[in-house]
Amino acid sequence: MRTIALCIALLLTPWLCAAALADGPSRDGLRLWLDASDTSTLEVQGNSITRWRDKSGAGNDAVAAGQPQLLPTDFNGRAAIRFSGRDGFNVAAIAGKTGPVTAFIVSRRAEAQAGGAGWQRLISIRSGDVADNKPPNFCLSGEAKSDAYPPSVKVMSKDAIASGPVGIGAVGGSRPPKQGFHGDIAEVLIYDRGFVSEGALRDVLDYLAAKWGAEVDRNDAGWTRVGPLGPTPPMSNPGLPLSDQQNRGGWTRFEAFSDEFNGTALDTQKWEPLRSWKGRPPGLFCASNVTLDKGCLVLTMRKETVPAMKKDPKYHDYTSAILETIRYTRYGYFEIRARPMNSAGSSSFWFAGSAKTWQIEIDVFEIGAKAAGRECAYNMNAHVFRYDGKDGHWNSGGVWQAPWRFADDFHVYGLEWSPQQLVYYVDGVAVRSLPNTHWHQPMRLIFDSETMPDWFGLPKDEDLPSTFHIDYIRAWKQPGWEGAIDEKQVEAQTWSPLKAPTSPTR
Repeated sequence: MRTIALCIALLLTPWLCAAALADGPSRDGLRLWLDASDTSTLEVQGNSITRWRDKSGAGNDAVAAGQPQLLPTDFNGRAAIRFSGRDGFNVAAIAGKTGPVTAFIVSRRAEAQAGGAGWQRLISIRSGDVADNKPPNFCLSGEAKSDAYPPSVKVMSKDAIASGPVGIGAVGGSRPPKQGFHGDIAEVLIYDRGFVSEGALRDVLDYLAAKWGAEVDRNDAGWTRVGPLGPTPPMSNPGLPLSDQQNRGGWTRFEAFSDEFNGTALDTQKWEPLRSWKGRPPGLFCASNVTLDKGCLVLTMRKETVPAMKKDPKYHDYTSAILETIRYTRYGYFEIRARPMNSAGSSSFWFAGSAKTWQIEIDVFEIGAKAAGRECAYNMNAHVFRYDGKDGHWNSGGVWQAPWRFADDFHVYGLEWSPQQLVYYVDGVAVRSLPNTHWHQPMRLIFDSETMPDWFGLPKDEDLPSTFHIDYIRAWKQPGWEGAIDEKQVEAQTWSPLKAPTSPTR
């Protein structure tokens, strides 16, 4: 279906494709650009290519190993390069230090080229004696069976990749070529940065797909930061998200999901401390553990036994807390300033929603701030539990390791949930992003603290009671996004993804 849709788009909107091709790919951070359609970049002896010159301006030319062959007009009417499985190109290290890498490649494998060894290399960066498919190296390869596949655009983004020789169609730096690719390669783009914005990533994918008549074959695992945040933006305007103090995203305040917690009692028009879930055993949720104190929402975990536990023996010894919005919403920017509890009890900020045909969840964070070995782990996830009426669990998660303990101080945590992507922020800096493939239905916003004996272990008695402090929750919307949604609407409506916003991509 993707291929059919692409072909229709190409036939109906040739002027759009021409504009996209004229603009070319983003040059920001582009360190290697090999384009077989530009035959002026190919040095050829007979029909064998000896050098493939870099168009990025960085001077990272690719030198042939073996005898890759020129295909003059065989790939959507453009030239491409054929690899026999014994050919490749070597490029000297394109980065001077360890850092992020995002690589795009257009390739195909015809039926006559199929078979042979599995995991044939498309792009490889290898430093030292470690295999290229192990950190800190980089490996974008074909599949285990080396089946035929149509013209495709593949992309991979990883952080903390070591500087080392680059291989195109073979393991980086290998002579003769190892684990060589048997198929055709048309274009290669390698950047020394991650693509936090889904819109910017799609621009490159769409450029390549349109140019080569290819479909996008994408690994949607997303990107997760490795290492410290670096410079963090100052909070000059509390009326805007910390990551977008210039409001390039066109955000407007969404008061229905915002609260400064400065009152003496919870706003019962927005919040309810207990709904239906009683907690993760052995910790039982108790409304008395949700309080306001000195301008903060406070969720407390205690070592105690309460009468309600007699009704369900799964719950014993611990009580904890949960707070949920009464209404639902979908899409928005949600930001809190918070300090997780200093125990192995969880401190969590998440969204959840369900209906007869779907059930989804986004975990902005689940932190065990005094769980042994996990004190600095920022755990993020997005789950699908039911899709199109069928139960089955699928998730996409990531963990950022902070250079400090979360329980030591307040920090600002955010989620940008748009029709195109999910972006997670800490102190205004992105720590994870992934395309929004499933999370388009309304959800409630939830704060809670749970006992997680299988993950964080049970909290030590001397660490209880412990408290999860939330200074505020601030929310924003972009034009055209729904506001607060009543529970009856959630089940009654069909929720299709909204179109991309017209505001500039950040």
